[in-house]
This record gives sequence, structure tokens and C-alpha cells, in this order.
Amino acid sequence: STSYTSTNFAISGNGFFPVASAIDGTTGQIATTAERLVTRAGDFTIDKNGFLVNSKGYALLGLPVGSTATTGTGAGAFNGLQPIKVPAVGTLPGQATTTVTLTGNLSATDASPVTTTTEDTTDADGNVIPGTTTTTPGTTLEGKVTAYDATGTPYSLTVTYTKTAPQTWTAQITGGSGPDGTALTATATGTPVTLTFGADGQLTSPTSAVSFGSVSFTNTATGAAVATLSPSFKFQDDSGKSTLTGFGGASNLSGSTTDGHTPLGYVGVEVGDDGVLYQLFDQGKRVAVASIPVVTFVNDYGLEAVSGTAYRVTAESGDATVNLSNTNGAGKVFGAQLEESTVDLADEFTDMIVTQRGYQAASKLVTTTDAMIETIRDPLTHI
Repeated sequence: STSYTSTNFAISGNGFFPVASAIDGTTGQIATTAERLVTRAGDFTIDKNGFLVNSKGYALLGLPVGSTATTGTGAGAFNGLQPIKVPAVGTLPGQATTTVTLTGNLSATDASPVTTTTEDTTDADGNVIPGTTTTTPGTTLEGKVTAYDATGTPYSLTVTYTKTAPQTWTAQITGGSGPDGTALTATATGTPVTLTFGADGQLTSPTSAVSFGSVSFTNTATGAAVATLSPSFKFQDDSGKSTLTGFGGASNLSGSTTDGHTPLGYVGVEVGDDGVLYQLFDQGKRVAVASIPVVTFVNDYGLEAVSGTAYRVTAESGDATVNLSNTNGAGKVFGAQLEESTVDLADEFTDMIVTQRGYQAASKLVTTTDAMIETIRDPLTHI
């Protein structure tokens, strides 16, 4: 069922969450006295140390980014899983731009260069007047892209496109400007890069990221260096589809995307379709924290139940197999969801008995107090 807590997880399909019974808050590792178990109870929340712990006190294990944990079958993979810790961050620092993805259309119908040649002529006196050759340049367009320096400060870069032949353009950085209100001088360097489109309007070259040159910014008043930006430019999305085309109709340099950004505020966490836990920041920026694995067994019924809706691996269950979400027959991990049937009946009955006995004790206290009041008040009524 749907949960309003983003760190509540549910598995749709086969498998269990790997958990540890205790985490050493100092080392961030599984406590030496702790046990590795599995559970379907995914009501995890972030504790004071940043670990994901469910209501029974079990800490979620997984494959943190940058760790040596891996998938596979057997004790090696299962015992190699590590506690998932969500970093305590308020702001994601600014990041310099390394790659800009260009999006738009350089029209096949825009004018290409035209060369006109006139023949030699003779004037009235018989003198030969040489012919002339003139070339009308092809269409020139300018596009603006945003790039960031290492502090996350944004700059606007000017990219100039010039049509040199049918379905052929050149592109290079020709200038730029700094943040609004900042008096900077931009100096661009580099050579033009040729962009070639096929008859179908798809880009045929280049097929990978290239440099359009660089632009250096200096303080106009003092001449002091401020920043130098030299991002690579690419023209395909992650699936390989062209983002810059050469179709007919109007040219449209509609935009660009960059891997850089300004400092971004923290929003929360979510689980992606890939079963990865991400931290969310402004502008839709996501930073991977860890993959949440799904552990499967040859014989689930061979697992040994322990308190807190958790299970222990046994010889009868077979070795644990650590899978990525929704792979190899394992279930898919969903965020902001809870499975409704993970209640441990023994624990619930125990809690109910404790509550009932507390109620009975409180009732007896009230009854005794009432009797004492009656005893005190009764003689007073005869005075």
C-alpha cells in the first residue's frame, strides 16, 4: 500500500531485504555481535546516524556507491553487503560543467554559400576587363549555452554555427558573458568543428563529444583572471538518439543541458525504477546512494523465523542469492510503499498482553484510589 514515507520500501514479487540486527554507530559497520538476516518488513526510516532502520530495529544492507559489495550467490556476496547510510547534507555543492548536450535543428533549407563568377569582357577600346568571382556566405546562427565553473557560478557561452555546404555546418565558441551585473571580458579560442548531416536529417559526424574551443573570462576593470571554461559538446542523448538535427523548416537552437549546476538545496530521497536509492536536490538533480538488493533462496520455507518478522539463513533454505532489483527472477523494489502482511503475530500478541496488563494495573490503581477517597469522605458526612 502507498506510504507517505519515502524510505518505506516494498518488494513486488519474490525475495527479501537483507538486514543486520545492529550497526556500530562509531565505525558505520555491522556490529561484531550482530547477525545478518532477511525480512519483508520494509518500514525503514533514517535514524540519527543516517542508517535505514525498520520498526523492529533491523538496519538495511545493500550495495553503497563506491563500495566493494556485489551481487552473487553464497556467503561471500551476502556477507559482503554493507549498511546503507544516507549522507547528512543540506546543500549539494556547485559542480563545474564538463559536457553540454546540444538540442535543436540546423535547417536543411538555410542558405549555403553561393559563388558567382562573371566572364571576362572587352570595353569599347578593346581592353579586356577580367571577370570576377564573389561568394555569398552561408547562413550564420548564434546559440547560447549555460556552463558552470567549479563553484557553480553560471556563465553564458556563445556558440556560432555557419553553414558551409548543403547539410554541413561549422560550430565553435566565439564569446560569452558572466553572471548578471558582472563586468567581464570574454576571450574565445579554438578552431571550428564540422557538423555533417545525412539526407535524412540525422547527424552523421561527429559521433562523440568534441571540443568547440574555450573561453576565458577576465575582470574588465582589473584584467584579473576569473574563469576559463572549455566543456565538451555532444549531440546524442544517453540512448544514442540525435539531439541536434538537420531537418527542413526553420532552424531552432532550442536549448541545451549540462552536467554542471549551481549549489542545490536538499529535497529528500527516492527509489528509482532501477532499485537505486537516490538523494534528491533542486532542479531534479539526483545523486545515487546505494542499490537496494533483493535476496532470494531456493527454499524460502527453509528459513528460520526470528523475532521481528526476520529470518535466518539455514542449510534447508540454501545459500542466499543477492540480486539487483527486478533481475534474475527477484522482485522489484518500490519506494513509498509498504507490504501489508509482514506483521509478526507473536510480537503483536506480546505487545497486546503487555498493554492489557498495563491497563489492568491502571484500573486497579483507580479502584484503590476511589476506595481511599470514600473512606476519608464517609466520616465527614456524619459531622
